Amino acid sequence: MNAKKISLYTCAIVIIGLICVYSASHIWALYKFNDSYYFIKRQSLFAVVGIIGMLIASKIDYHIYQKHSVKILLLCYVLLILVLIPGLGVVRGGSRSWFNLGVFALQPSEIFKIGMIIFSADYIEKHFHQMRKLKCSLKLFLFVGLGFLLIMMQPDFGSGVVMVCSIVVMIIATPFPFFYFIILAILGIIGIVLMIISAPYRMERILSFLDPFKDPLGSGFQAIQSLYAIGPGGLLGVGFDKSIQ
Repeated sequence: MNAKKISLYTCAIVIIGLICVYSASHIWALYKFNDSYYFIKRQSLFAVVGIIGMLIASKIDYHIYQKHSVKILLLCYVLLILVLIPGLGVVRGGSRSWFNLGVFALQPSEIFKIGMIIFSADYIEKHFHQMRKLKCSLKLFLFVGLGFLLIMMQPDFGSGVVMVCSIVVMIIATPFPFFYFIILAILGIIGIVLMIISAPYRMERILSFLDPFKDPLGSGFQAIQSLYAIGPGGLLGVGFDKSIQ
């Protein structure tokens, strides 16, 4: 599949997403902001910027990323450290995960995901056959672990898990022994359980999933909204612009 087709499919998905955003948000936007197009206008702006960025990035030879993969990763580490400094990093939703750049905010953990993928791809290509050796694989896991630690210091558990899972999927394509995956899975489950227990808000999310109506306007809000959506609409929904929630 060539780049042109990929771009067209991506744009089609974005357009479908924008339609869904409008259908789901225009009543609330009219009620809260007196403008039914409030959310769709903001989302459309980000979509246009994203598409322009995609088209620019598609013109850049990927070998340039590969050549500077170490520098890109180091820059990502620097950003993850800087965002932890009060005054530089902005707290949103209880996490110091953002840089406030005035017009928009920048989240270093999102940049780190891309940087880590670029570095991992380059590392795996150069050490593909050595990946079956634990010594070689551990070097890559150390880089991943350092990034995960910095992200968790914000804390941003979701971004950290997504990043780790992305790299694990890449490693699956290597000769990395399956037995080691089992060990990593066990260690990962233990680690996740400990992190959930150590943070009350993470435990609240688990408990609210089991009984969201205990806190309908707080931790259980999202789960209840999903039940309201599936209730009248089923799997296919009630149709465009016919939402009642």
